[in-house]
Amino acid sequence: MKFAILSDIHLGPEEYYKGVLRKINKKVKIFLDKFIEEINNNIKPEFLVVLGDLIQDENLINDRNNLNHIIGSLKRLNCPIYYVAGNHDLKNISEDELATLFNQKNLYYSFDLENYHFIILFSKRFDDKIRFYISDEQKDWLQQELDKTENKCVVFVHYGLADQDLTGNPWFEGKPEKCLIMNRKEIRNILSKSNKVVAVFNSHLHWDKKNIHDNIPYFTIQSFVENEMDKGIVSKAYAVVNIQNDKIDVEIKGNYPKKFVHQS
Repeated sequence: MKFAILSDIHLGPEEYYKGVLRKINKKVKIFLDKFIEEINNNIKPEFLVVLGDLIQDENLINDRNNLNHIIGSLKRLNCPIYYVAGNHDLKNISEDELATLFNQKNLYYSFDLENYHFIILFSKRFDDKIRFYISDEQKDWLQQELDKTENKCVVFVHYGLADQDLTGNPWFEGKPEKCLIMNRKEIRNILSKSNKVVAVFNSHLHWDKKNIHDNIPYFTIQSFVENEMDKGIVSKAYAVVNIQNDKIDVEIKGNYPKKFVHQS
């Protein structure tokens, strides 16, 4: 089983944080075209997951146009595409409209391929303090999804479910409430008790990390346009994931390549 992950494309205005240009997205349309070419010609995954924040929010009209541009561009891929909702995608776009743009009935859903069950979660904004959670309705749905399948499961979500050490993160050091799901321990408990989940993937934090909870690896995937290590060089990051038997191989492509391996 081989699939690819792309996250935090942030098509829209460039963003500075603490005086540093962090989202180097001025040429992101060109980067995306080259990514599509690379995926079709060399990677050839069974599917692609886009882990949210397709756009850098600006206003309703520009956000719609930018979402349509990315979704339309990715249709040139020779594989199915599955979308996760990110916070920037929903700043000016409603949940119902975003689901329609993604050609989905809901922002959380599942699909099967080979001997795996894939689960897409939606981390929803809780209040004006920018805290995020998985709703009670979605928790019930998640439990049902895990109960009904006999297959191994892989979970995708925008915000972090692992208890990450945020030291050194240029965006979120000292701010776990802005990047980690509030009820993450409760969700991890559901995943762990199922004895079916083999990996969880999230984005949003703009770095690559691997954390372990109850022998389940939680992988955070870098943004496509991050100014990684403050070098002023766009990351162009994406992940290629290979799962075979009890081994999970996550290779980060782009200007800052990395590799994570987990053996159950």
